[in-house]
Amino acid sequence: MKPIVGITAEIKEGGGYFMPCIYPDAVTQAGGIPLLVPLIPGQDIDALCEQIDALFVTGGEDIDPAYYGQDPHVHLGKIAPRLDEMEHALVQKMLELDKPYIGVCRGLHMLNVATGGSLYQSIHSQREEEVMQHKQQAERTHRSHPVKVDKESRMFEMLQEEEFRVNSYHHQACHEVKGPLKVVARAKDGIIEGVESTEHSFVFGFQWHPEEFAKVGDEPSKRVFKAYIDAAIKRKEQDK
Repeated sequence: MKPIVGITAEIKEGGGYFMPCIYPDAVTQAGGIPLLVPLIPGQDIDALCEQIDALFVTGGEDIDPAYYGQDPHVHLGKIAPRLDEMEHALVQKMLELDKPYIGVCRGLHMLNVATGGSLYQSIHSQREEEVMQHKQQAERTHRSHPVKVDKESRMFEMLQEEEFRVNSYHHQACHEVKGPLKVVARAKDGIIEGVESTEHSFVFGFQWHPEEFAKVGDEPSKRVFKAYIDAAIKRKEQDK
């Protein structure tokens, strides 16, 4: 059977959920079954994580800095407290179970926070070094700026590219990164663009949105999601 991939949804103002089709499409294209994960009570987190085979945490609002011991910066954006609480617990449980994880944009940030790291609440306000534009004013498949991937990383093994250009839609970024995460990709200005776990079978965070490129046939991006689904299949078989 195909693996079931839980994908967390954003909360709409006034109620309801929102999920761009690009996220489930990337999972479907790679051979998985996407499952929208709404807000669920904390006592149901363990049961959900036992049922799904992988987790995909997507882009969205800023993360409450209380999760990494800071007060709100004046340029902190909108936060979603209930989603923060659920995703933080989901990520920690999925890591405990060693089930495959991909986080993009906010999903990278949540992975970093859930493993004890911290964020720049607003990179253009808090980082002393010069920072390039990281919130592009262009269509989502436009490759805004270059990144470089560590050739000794598992991320490089998947992408099979060391330097390439990516899309960029964020004003927060990872600051401190702690084990088991390892920084494996950066932009030219030093902003962290990719991390991977050194202790888990398949745990990756991307600052860019590879799902957008996979949709239009980009082979490196398609390899990421193929490897993700293959890892979910392998993990699913372990539970039989």
